[in-house]
Amino acid sequence: MPLPVRRYILYADGACLGNPGPGGWGVVVAEPAGEYRELSGGPYPATTNNKMEITAAVEGLRVLEPGCEVIVRSDSSYVVNTMMLGWKRKANEDFWRELDREVASRKVRFEWVRGHAGDKNNERADKLAAAAARGIRLELEDASSEKKESDLEKLEPLLKAGESIRRCARCGQSFVTDSPDRAYCALVSCQLKARTKK
Repeated sequence: MPLPVRRYILYADGACLGNPGPGGWGVVVAEPAGEYRELSGGPYPATTNNKMEITAAVEGLRVLEPGCEVIVRSDSSYVVNTMMLGWKRKANEDFWRELDREVASRKVRFEWVRGHAGDKNNERADKLAAAAARGIRLELEDASSEKKESDLEKLEPLLKAGESIRRCARCGQSFVTDSPDRAYCALVSCQLKARTKK
């Protein structure tokens, strides 16, 4: 019997300090069980806001398993209307190809949300992106942090000898490892980063 399809809501935002300028992206993933995961990346030198908006959607989708259903919420009309209404792609072709690849293995719908209009998760993605553009990694928000700390406290007494809990250098998720030198979790995208980093 096949496993039920997992459904996610992904809030994606990009930021750029100048256009072009240093940029970053931020993502908040609403998990099926009601938990939240935060991701961010940057700074990227001499990039553009549109490139970072596309990158946010790409990187958010990469951490989700193929075959899942995803609603990507973005305040970028550029991203949403290109993906949903077929706006002509006049630039950033390599970025669009990356997004097409990630969308192809999942059932994805893009929805536009108004920026800075009180949507907590969209505003959090915006803060993550702006901080990443400045080279700053934000700590988890208080509510998320309390939940994660509670889970970590429950897991710690169950660890075997030599095991520890670490935070992935790519996606920021906590994971269990028996190697003190391991910096990346077992997600495919994180392992790809670990095995191809220079």
